[in-house]
Amino acid sequence: MLLVRGREYLAQYPNFTLVGREHDLERISSILIRKSSNSLLLTGPAGVGVSMLTLGLQAIKSSPDTPFDLIVKKLFWLNCDALFSSGDSAKINNEFQSILKKLKQTPESVLIITDTANFLEGAHNTGNAHFINALNNADKSSNFQVILEVRDDKLSSVLKASTKMPELYTLYDVKEPVGDDLKAIVSVVAKDLSEHHKIQITEDAIDEAIHLTSKYRDSLGLGGAQPQRAISLLDRALASYRQLTHKQHPKIVELMDKIAKSTNEVEQQDLQQQLEQWQKDWQELKSEINKTYQYQRDAETLRFQLQDEITQLQEEEDNSNNSQPTTIKTFAQFTAGGFDSPAVAKLKEKIRQIDTEIAQNNNQHQKLVMLANKDLRLNRQEVITEFSKVSGIPANKLDENEVENLINLEANLLSRIFGQDSIVKHVANSVKVAKVDELEESGPAMSYLFLGPSGVGKTEMAKALAKYVYGDEKSLVRFDMSEYMEKHAVAKLIGAPPGYEGFEAGGILTNSVRAKPVGIYLFDEIEKAHPDVFNIFLQILSDGRLTDNVGRTVDFSDIMIIMTSNIGQPYYLDPNLTDEEARGLATNELNNTYRSELLNRFNGRENILHFKRLPMEVIEQIICREINKLNQAYQHRGFTIEISDSSISAFCHDHYDLIRGARGLPGYIKTNIRPFIVNHILQNPNDKGIFSAVYNQQTHSFDMTFCKI
Repeated sequence: MLLVRGREYLAQYPNFTLVGREHDLERISSILIRKSSNSLLLTGPAGVGVSMLTLGLQAIKSSPDTPFDLIVKKLFWLNCDALFSSGDSAKINNEFQSILKKLKQTPESVLIITDTANFLEGAHNTGNAHFINALNNADKSSNFQVILEVRDDKLSSVLKASTKMPELYTLYDVKEPVGDDLKAIVSVVAKDLSEHHKIQITEDAIDEAIHLTSKYRDSLGLGGAQPQRAISLLDRALASYRQLTHKQHPKIVELMDKIAKSTNEVEQQDLQQQLEQWQKDWQELKSEINKTYQYQRDAETLRFQLQDEITQLQEEEDNSNNSQPTTIKTFAQFTAGGFDSPAVAKLKEKIRQIDTEIAQNNNQHQKLVMLANKDLRLNRQEVITEFSKVSGIPANKLDENEVENLINLEANLLSRIFGQDSIVKHVANSVKVAKVDELEESGPAMSYLFLGPSGVGKTEMAKALAKYVYGDEKSLVRFDMSEYMEKHAVAKLIGAPPGYEGFEAGGILTNSVRAKPVGIYLFDEIEKAHPDVFNIFLQILSDGRLTDNVGRTVDFSDIMIIMTSNIGQPYYLDPNLTDEEARGLATNELNNTYRSELLNRFNGRENILHFKRLPMEVIEQIICREINKLNQAYQHRGFTIEISDSSISAFCHDHYDLIRGARGLPGYIKTNIRPFIVNHILQNPNDKGIFSAVYNQQTHSFDMTFCKI
């Protein structure tokens, strides 16, 4: 069937329930009942549930609250696989024209194509590339409408297929659900998962799946967008948990753990008795389940054998019929007319008996499995364990308390950012306010402008915030604004206009935010960007939203914006100026360079932060930190690196450059000290001992020695 009616299509999903998408359905419905541009181009990332919305349209038609103008719409789904299956270009064209004719003759009809990119590819491959124009012409000249579903990464190819798209279609971008809507959707699907796996899912497991898949978006193998990511994680966690528990029931593990921890002999004896009884009952239950498995296999094998015998008998009877004279009517000839011979009938009766026994055995098997699973519940910890396997992030890190992380944020930042204590305190407090305060404000989650000389911790601050606030330094996305100096830079960020080269690629910034809507976006050296780019910055900082070249809006409300600027560099580097004097002069230059409305967007300029020059004692602290990192890296091999305070001080005085700041010093450690250590390990893999580094002021390098222990 090339066209599937809405009721029939919905019947394929007997348990379908659409929740958390009421606003989207309302918007889509209002578009469908408009007079013009009332066809829809539904787009969204993979896994967001675009197809569920069109199913929801059919489902709400039975609701008494649905507008009459929508109830009268007749929804039809196009079966693209059936349409293109023949590969015959002429036949496919005739069938498609018949579809269009039927839609024209059916008042208030709506054609839904679930994978528009696949439809266009199929049309092109069969020599029917004109289908999209034929569809659009029919849509424009008649009273039927079209809903095209397309993944956002395929949207540009669909828009290029016809110039009439903007005129006929309203683009509707399906966003990832969040908050209560996301939980409602995942909870509904979790019921189906629970029924499939026959394991209950606790609410905290659902919450944790949503939390982890929202926070760590770069993890592989979990689908593209919410809610699919959380659903995939729950499904995987259930499968892993079921395998694990069928080997050893959690109650047995719990009793064994209690016995190991107990110090009371009487209690231990009681627990041991419980454990032995549980182990006995569990083994008996597993044995019964295995018997049903074995019976199922044996019965199915016998059934296949009987079916083969029937086929062989029927072939022999057919051959016998062909060898008989046509004037003689044998029983075999009568059976060829539709009756079974006694031998075949007997075998078929055996198969019916086996089918009955298989069904009874299957019922018994299901009861035993339900009994085995009755105490099993997927909890938060199992979800964390599974996500750890998927992401490679240690489970203990995933289990960290976010409240504790916020409480410890200042201390964690201070462990990485030296010499900028007041800035660390300000940033930590503002992050806590943004995370805990529930005031609804436009704009990104947080926004900062960092000023100051090079190598004083601006980029390191961004990396540290990515790790301690968003859980991973990979959540930091950096844009080097020196790459956006030309006038067409805006097009690079949000996408080129229709008809221009690169239109189909979209914008680098908008694409990135769509793919990663949570994290830190660092815009480095903003003074190098073209002036037109600052209009984009102003829109982001003011509204927290940005519209790309095809009309899709991206949301910055869960993103921390950090911008850096080299404004005032001569003042910061002037040794004759104090930090306060340099800050004042840099602020004056900042005010003369950028518009007030832009600067005011950084929390009323409170988040314009001036990083100070680093004194020599702080530079020495940074080198000590690098040496500690080396010791941690080689400790498991039995090596220690020792450098005296005097050597560190002499090294810093020789190599510290005010222009580069502390940036070059850790690199020196990597290129001069570490090679000596690595070469020694390669040549003497069984050695253990102490590497000593003594700074030689004549050669301006470290003299390395090794003392074996």
